[in-house]
Amino acid sequence: MKTTNIIQRLCLFLFVLVLAAPAWATDYGRLDYETFRSRNTVNAVGKKKPVSTLRQGRVEINFSDCRTTSGTDNSAIYELAKGSHFSVKVDEGYAVRWIILRDTEGGKDYDEREGIWRIDRVPHYAYFFEKTAISNAHISGGNKDNLNDDNNNIVVYNYSAPERVVNIYTHNNKDWGQFKVRDIIVGYVKVPKVKFERDRYDVYTVSGGFYANLDKDEYDGKVEYKVANYEDVVKLYGDGSLKLLHPGTEVLTAIFPANEKFAGASCSTTINVKRDRVTFNYQIERPKVLYYEGEGYAHEVHNLYDYSDFTTESGIPYKRGNDGFNVECTNDNVLRPDAMSGKCFFERTAGTVDVTINQRKNDLYEESSLKQTFTVIRTDKGAHTMLIKDLNEWKVFAHLVNDEGMTNLNAKLEADVNLGSEINMVGNVSSKDYSGTFDGQNHTLTLNWNANTNDIAPFRRVKNATIKNLRTEGTIKSSSYFLGGLIDEATGGSNTVANCVSAVNITSSYASNRCGAGGLISYIYTNTQVTITDCLVKGSINGTGAGRTGMGGFVCYQYGTCTLNTCLYAGTNNGSNEYSYTIAPNATLNNCYYLNACGSEYKQGTKVTEEQLRSGEVAYKLQNGRNNTVWGQMLGTNDEPLLTDDGAKRVYKVDFTFNSQVRATRYATRNKAIYGSMPTFTPKDLLGSDYNEHHYYSGIAFEDGFNGSTTVTSDKQVRINLAEKDCYEIASKENWKAFCDIVNSGQNKIDAKLMRNVDLGSEINMVGNDSKEYGGTFDGQGYTLKLNWDSGSNGYIAPFSVVEGATIKNLRTEGQITSNEKFLSGLLMSAYGTITLTNCVSNVNITSSILISACNAAGMIYFVKPGANVTIDDCVVKGNITATTDIGKDKMAGFVGSQEGTCTLNNCLYLGSGNGDTFSRTFVGDAYYGATTTLNNCYYLNTCGKAQGTKITAEQLKSGEVTKKLQADRTDKCYWAQQLGEMPDFYNAADKSKANYVYYDAAKNGWACDDFRLTDGQPLPIGLDFTAATVTYERNFNGTQNATLCLPYDLYAQGFKAYTLSGGNKNEVHFKEVDDKLTAYTPYYITANGMPQLGGTNIEVKAYTGANLTTSANGYSIKGTVVSMDNATAAAANAYILQDDGMFHKVTTDNPGATVPAYHAYIICPPQASGAKQLSVVLDGETTGIGDVTNEATDGKNGPVYDLQGRRVADRLDGATRHSLPAGVYIVGGRKVVVK
Repeated sequence: MKTTNIIQRLCLFLFVLVLAAPAWATDYGRLDYETFRSRNTVNAVGKKKPVSTLRQGRVEINFSDCRTTSGTDNSAIYELAKGSHFSVKVDEGYAVRWIILRDTEGGKDYDEREGIWRIDRVPHYAYFFEKTAISNAHISGGNKDNLNDDNNNIVVYNYSAPERVVNIYTHNNKDWGQFKVRDIIVGYVKVPKVKFERDRYDVYTVSGGFYANLDKDEYDGKVEYKVANYEDVVKLYGDGSLKLLHPGTEVLTAIFPANEKFAGASCSTTINVKRDRVTFNYQIERPKVLYYEGEGYAHEVHNLYDYSDFTTESGIPYKRGNDGFNVECTNDNVLRPDAMSGKCFFERTAGTVDVTINQRKNDLYEESSLKQTFTVIRTDKGAHTMLIKDLNEWKVFAHLVNDEGMTNLNAKLEADVNLGSEINMVGNVSSKDYSGTFDGQNHTLTLNWNANTNDIAPFRRVKNATIKNLRTEGTIKSSSYFLGGLIDEATGGSNTVANCVSAVNITSSYASNRCGAGGLISYIYTNTQVTITDCLVKGSINGTGAGRTGMGGFVCYQYGTCTLNTCLYAGTNNGSNEYSYTIAPNATLNNCYYLNACGSEYKQGTKVTEEQLRSGEVAYKLQNGRNNTVWGQMLGTNDEPLLTDDGAKRVYKVDFTFNSQVRATRYATRNKAIYGSMPTFTPKDLLGSDYNEHHYYSGIAFEDGFNGSTTVTSDKQVRINLAEKDCYEIASKENWKAFCDIVNSGQNKIDAKLMRNVDLGSEINMVGNDSKEYGGTFDGQGYTLKLNWDSGSNGYIAPFSVVEGATIKNLRTEGQITSNEKFLSGLLMSAYGTITLTNCVSNVNITSSILISACNAAGMIYFVKPGANVTIDDCVVKGNITATTDIGKDKMAGFVGSQEGTCTLNNCLYLGSGNGDTFSRTFVGDAYYGATTTLNNCYYLNTCGKAQGTKITAEQLKSGEVTKKLQADRTDKCYWAQQLGEMPDFYNAADKSKANYVYYDAAKNGWACDDFRLTDGQPLPIGLDFTAATVTYERNFNGTQNATLCLPYDLYAQGFKAYTLSGGNKNEVHFKEVDDKLTAYTPYYITANGMPQLGGTNIEVKAYTGANLTTSANGYSIKGTVVSMDNATAAAANAYILQDDGMFHKVTTDNPGATVPAYHAYIICPPQASGAKQLSVVLDGETTGIGDVTNEATDGKNGPVYDLQGRRVADRLDGATRHSLPAGVYIVGGRKVVVK
């Protein structure tokens, strides 16, 4: 449109230019021309004559008001009245191109702007002055006979020659002269007779292009074309051909531009562009069902164009590639058609679809369509067995069976399918009983159906059908009857249901009569055979009112022949006794089981329990020894048997046998351990009357180490081996914990022995409890249980928590019990029945921080319960009991805390301590009413609250005196013994070899020591008489072999002479020889010529007595020592001690090293002699002392060196010593040596 306007405006502009164009711009091309000369007209009509018409050749001029002039020849002229006009007309078929009005007059001059106005107007033609028009037009005879170029020549011009008649109007200006013209020359051309072949053309866009035939007549120029609407309907090419674009009407115009011989011309025709119309038809009968065989998707299953035909209104072959053509499918998940090729590709699932071939209305075609309906199913290769993987494909399957009559269509389930709430059943009453084979391939149909109608089941009716490997689950609810978890009706023929599981919960609100619900099948018709093999029903059936009177775990109504093999009913129901059947009525059952009966009168099969289901027992029985796996179970994961062909889930049986008898059975999944725990037996279970409750049966072991982790690969028998010992042996804290567990789990009369010292650490594990009181014999064998227990806010803490009828002996406990609570004991908490504790030591320190009450703590036992009879023989408590609060100090006891029965302590020793006050007792807490406490020969070192028993001292304990007391008058064997200097302890034969170990020798009816040893200077407390098999006393003598001696035993002198004090004189002390043996605990001075024998064999060692420790004469005394006397004590006593120089030197504090060792003696002088620094020894009247002074101790130079004050100044007198000592006299080896 925009281009057209521009062209129109350009043409108008050019037309204006033409009006003012100079003569040289005029094209005088023509077919011919005619010249009308006024001179000729004058000659013809005369002067001053009106002229109306002139005609010459094909040209005719008609004047409205014109006259000839009075002149002739060159003076002749046509005179036209003002405002008149004349017309120039050519014959039909011709048109005027130009008119030369030669030599005009009237109005203004030609060279004035208004000069041209002498002509008022010429419609459709331009006019202008052109002096050389005659020359330019090449007029024949031009410029002759006065037919000349002239300034007043006016040219009327239109090259296109649009008019056959040209009207020229002259001016009507009153001030101007009238219009005159001397000659009129008319040039004309031929008008071509052009036209299109038709006035209207109907054409189809689908043809693409069109050319309208054109009659050009004689026109020899180039034709131009145009259309009214640029490219709205068609596209115009230069040759007049058209490209058909859009439906619509268009006018095509052919333009014949003017040329030398022809006038311009045009012709038009109407182009009616229209759409084609296609009709789709079936060429041959199409299939209704399309089968897809293969794997994956996007496979061709059909070609639409193999069955379709296309015809068009135009007859032009139909173009499927147009943009309005498509093929639509109602479900692209089923079928995807390709519009161009016609191929239909199976996509994801089966289904019934409408495939529509569409031609939408577009520029090429009118709207048209063809719809085809197909059912597409997936099948396996070759067999045409339908494959079902989703709800849609299940619905297609039902459609094919129920609506298309394909009752024999076999099908397989490829995935679990949720059927949802829309009820789609297979088979119907219109002779559409399903008769194919449906293989669920162990997949599940899940339904949630709620119906108000009867006869509801996934398979509505079957006949000669096989349904296998299918699981159903979900719910069926109905207000009506005849409901089945798998099949509603089996109507005839031979039917098989195998390897199927129904877990459908069926609920019928029908209350007028039997609900007719079956867990698997509702109804079996007469003359119908149904075999159900390896099937499981585990859904529920719930009837209402009278509906409860008729239901079946597997089958409700059975009027044909029904056989069930290896089936399990594990469902629930509320069936009443009437017409309710656990499995099926009138059926043959082989190896079938049920968990819950359906009705109480018709219990069918073998009853099983939930535990039997979980354990694998039922799965094993259902498998029934078959080689191929049919039933299995992943024990521990599955609570009931599974139908499976997975050999990995096969269940095996394991029998545990003892003495060739099966005592327990377990089951295991293949290559797994047994389900549950290993069978547990008490030894009593296995041994029966041969069981000894005090023995330890270490277990029960299984053949080849079979245990709860052993992989089971087949049925097997496992022999039970029972290891028996007299007792349980404890050698570690783990053993102790295990012993606690054994007792606390029920084997509470087991005997036990401690095999070594055991550190129990901080983990609290106690023996016995309120329901499993320990009642065995526990022998500690002298070993120790060490504990470090912090019970926090827990009370009732002791190694033995609760005992009844137990014996505990030879056990030691030590360590720490700390608690914020009460009821704490170093050995035993609560005692029931007859209890004996023998040779036990508790060295446990107990600390209680209780804030609200007494600590209730005891060193040995806390509770002696009513009726209990407790005897504690030869036991020791060493531990301390400490309460950190004042209130906690109440009620603690060294041995027994709460005494409500009979409690007797014999020969016991309390060495511990406690900070108890009110109601605290050293041995046994106050007896309750009716209770009896007896203490026999019991001793204590420290009290715990109120004193009980006999007080003893630490010295008595170390000397053996208390040991002897504890042995008491018993002579049958040794009970107590000890190493002198240590604490009393229980006799241990292995300790006899220890030095100074004293014990009672029953064979000799006296106390004995196998190896009695005195170490010089080391005191040894002795509180009892005994016979020492060997006595050893090693003593270092000085150089003169002189010594003082005070022995704890009598001794005959061997290798030495013994002297007793006889008096003294000033700085001399006198001794006389003893003829008899040395008496125990008596001081002596001895001299030896060699090594004196101070020991011997079978020597009677005496208990300490101080009666003979001092011998006095004439004011001089010799005092024996059994303990060492330190320097300060000796100095205070004015003691003189024998030195290596053979003299007694006075002890002063100036020499701190001067002491009196045990088993030595020292001299005390009378006051008049006490000033002497040293005393000489006079034996039987002969003075002994230091030898002659020499310059060198040749015999004793290696002996100790003393100064004259008796101080030891060196170990030996060698060269180095001589140079280091100050000059003077020294004693070496009993001789004086001068060092210069």
